[in-house]
Parts: sequence; C-alpha cells; structure tokens
Amino acid sequence: MKLRTIFMSMLVIAALTSCNNDDVDHHGGPQMADVDVAYLSIKIETQPTTRASGSTEKPGANESDLKALYLITFDDNGMVVGIPGTTNYFTMLSTSSTTPEAIKVSKNAKQLLVIANPDGMLKNAINNISVTSSFSSVNAAITGTTKDEVIDNPNSISKGFTMINSGPNEETEGKVTNLLIDISNSLKDNEDEAEANRVPVSLERLAAKLDLQEKPGGATTKQEGASFTFGRWTLDAVNSTYYPCAEKHILGSTHTQGIYKKNFYTYDPNFNGASGLVFATIDTDNDYSPLLAESYDWQNKGTTAYCIENTMDADDQLFGNATRLVIQATYFPSGFNTQGDWFNYAGKNYDGLEKLKEAYSEAGEDSNLKKACDKMFNKIKAYASEHPGITISGVNFASLTEEDLSKIPNGGQVIKDGKDDVIRWYQKGLCYYYYMIRHDNTLDDEMVFGKYGVVRNNWYSLTLNSVGGPGSPWYPEANNPGPGDPDPKDPIDEAAGYLGITVSVAPWIVWENEIDI
Repeated sequence: MKLRTIFMSMLVIAALTSCNNDDVDHHGGPQMADVDVAYLSIKIETQPTTRASGSTEKPGANESDLKALYLITFDDNGMVVGIPGTTNYFTMLSTSSTTPEAIKVSKNAKQLLVIANPDGMLKNAINNISVTSSFSSVNAAITGTTKDEVIDNPNSISKGFTMINSGPNEETEGKVTNLLIDISNSLKDNEDEAEANRVPVSLERLAAKLDLQEKPGGATTKQEGASFTFGRWTLDAVNSTYYPCAEKHILGSTHTQGIYKKNFYTYDPNFNGASGLVFATIDTDNDYSPLLAESYDWQNKGTTAYCIENTMDADDQLFGNATRLVIQATYFPSGFNTQGDWFNYAGKNYDGLEKLKEAYSEAGEDSNLKKACDKMFNKIKAYASEHPGITISGVNFASLTEEDLSKIPNGGQVIKDGKDDVIRWYQKGLCYYYYMIRHDNTLDDEMVFGKYGVVRNNWYSLTLNSVGGPGSPWYPEANNPGPGDPDPKDPIDEAAGYLGITVSVAPWIVWENEIDI
C-alpha cells in the first residue's frame, strides 16, 4: 500500500477580541451582580481550506464559515459561571461584525469552551445550561443523531458546520483530558486591555470527511483480462453518537504543516463497542435492495461524504465496530459475456446460466454443486411465489431460463443463505466491495491503537488503485455476513479482503490512501 500523508491548513482560528452588543445574546437564570465583571474581546477569523490539488474553499460557501459562536465559561472546578449583570450562562456572538465590542465575563471564570454553529441536540443542550451545570453535563454524549446535525451543504452554507475548540496542541504522546481553554490570566478590567490581549482559539469540525475517486485510467484488475467497472459508493456502520468535546490521544506521527503538531485520535461514547452505530440492512419485504444507513445514499466516484467520528480501542478494531465504505461495481472474468449473468461455485466460474446447467447435468446426484443449484432454484421459486406478478416457467433448476432469472431483482442477494455455501450469482456482473477506513496510515502493525476509525476534522481522501477479484454478489452487511465474509467480531487485521485504496486525512488533516480491493 502506498502511504502518503498531506496536511491541510484547515482549522478555523478564532482570536479573542471585542464584540458589539447587537451581536450578543445571552441565556440563563438568576441575575449576577456586576461587581465581579471582567472583559474578553473577540475577533473571528477563518482560514480557508487548501486541498492537495491546490484548490481552496469558496468564501461564504465553505466548511469554515462561522454563523454563530457560543462562549461558555467555567470555574476551576468545572462549574458553569454566569454572565455578570444578567441571568445568562452563555454568550452567543453573531459573526456579522468583524470588530465587535468587548463582552462581559465573571472574574471567577477560569476556563472557556467555544462552540461554533451548533444545531439540533447540541444546541438544545446549550440552551438548557443552568446554575447547576458543569462541563461534564454540558459535554454529555449526544445520542441518536445523524451527520446532518454537525454538517451543512458546503456549496450553500446556511447554518454552518459545527465546530468546537480543539484543546491544547500537545506534542507529548498520550491521553489529553483537559480540552478547555485556560483564561485565568487573560481577563481584563476594561475593553481596551482585553482587545490588546487576545486569547487564540483553534476550532475543529465535529465531522469527518471522505472522498473516493478511481485512479486515472481506471482501477487495474489483478486477474488478467478481467473487466471491472466502478459504479457507486456509500458509507456504512456510521455513528449516531458523539461527545461535543472529545478527549484525545496524541499519536506518534508528526504533522509537518498546519496547526496540529501531531496526529490525534479521540475517545467517542462507543469506544469499546458498536452501540450507537447505524448499519445498512436488506429490504427483504420487497426487492432485496440495500436499505442504507439513515441520511446516506449511493453517490458517484469523485464526490464527498461526511460522517460523525467513530473510534475504538485497539482490541475493539473489529469488523462490526468500524466505519466502512462500500463500493457497488460490475466485474466479469476474462472472456466472459459482459452483458449477461455469470456464476461461481467452489472457486470455479461459469459464463452464463447454460454453462452452469451443463455442469449441473454432469454432476453426481449427491454432489455439492447439484445441491447448491437446487437450493438456488428453491430460493428463486420462493421469491416468485411471494411477489405477485412474478412468474417463472422453470419447474426445477434444469428447466430455469434466462428470462426467469431476469425477473428476479438483486438475484445474488435473494439466494444468499447466511454463511452457508451458495451459488454466487453475479447478475449482470453486479458485486460489492468494502474497505475498512484507516485513520493513521503510518501505522502498519496489526491492531495497533489508532489505526482504524474516522476522527473529527480529518479528511480521508481515498483512491481506488486495483481490484483483486470479484466482490460479493450480495451487499456486505456487517452483522449478517455471507459465506466467506468476516464475522462482526473478527479483528479487522486478521481477515483477507479484495480492496486496494490510497488514503489522506486533514487539519482538515488529510490522509491519502491508495486502496486495492
């Protein structure tokens, strides 16, 4: 695998300066006296994203836009500190002014949390802050959500991508638990002093970003003469839970550009399991097509997708725990009819139904091939009987026709029978590949901490280089594997696969990976 890491200067920088009263909103409870007033002033700056190709985000229509900025202060014990002279427990700043006037904070404020563009459940949590709130309660896990809560349409920004302060930029490897900003020496008695002593704040997006393209000229096939055509791709095993401010683990790889000094990994609410992951399923009540994870769809190569971060402990890097991408494609062995169906059983390929029927007629009555073909017919017959309007002329496998097969949608999925061996039916060559997304592509040892997963503010740029063979003729469900598929509890590094990809991650950290499937 070719490993190449490109780091992109994609963090948003917020330098604390001043704020106009028209741009400020507060929310809270009992009014606090003005006697403990101090001042912070903020100026908001965004740094455009630069991709490896040299393209940049469009001003006013990119993932760095700030629409609303929320400031929450805490004392030394992590308890929320209210705003003096108000009944409020946070300050909301509009970004319409680039030179707003100073804002009031309590002199008891020692730590700062900055959240940009919150939406949905996170915004509700902010609005519910009270006198009894602590950092732990403000930072409680958000559950049962989708990526749409933390992203926006990058081509037409309205609410903005949700961002939060990134915590200290540590160089020492290991766990970082204090992610609040220390402002104990930054509070001033008046606006002028505050403006002259700004506190820098780095914001990072809560979403991870992925794109997938095929190498120029198309992916190569390792089986000489085989035909592979890229179709569409999607994400599966996506997370629905996150911590707004996640604890981090600083890894060993060094970032040579951008704001981050070293690569990092985070601790999400399902760090030791799959609780909260959303998986694709199969529509067995209708046409056996994949029902993709909520808010995801099939998309073309060269496009971008976002997801909530999904991380796991080293020993929990299992097939059922990690976010994956799934590619839908067509594949035909060398010399096969690329307009028809083909089949595989016990390692042997059959070019069309007639070739399979010939092998069936020559096989012994007790042969595994004949049993598998009879099972295939029974599955097809059962599907036809359960779906009014579908009739087949064949009364057994030997009398099946190509017209019969054409009436069965998603045939490879229909005849799948759990982990039991079946005829692999590549209907018009349709097949699926999966790739378990790697986070740190500098880690080569098996099951090493931080190797797999998707992490906030990281951009995984994947390039499909080569294809080792046909994929599975059924959608690769993580929790309902077919014959030859890994079980959800299998370690990722202990199973063979057929994908070869090139990866990139961003500040946005960008990881480029070439993948071979």
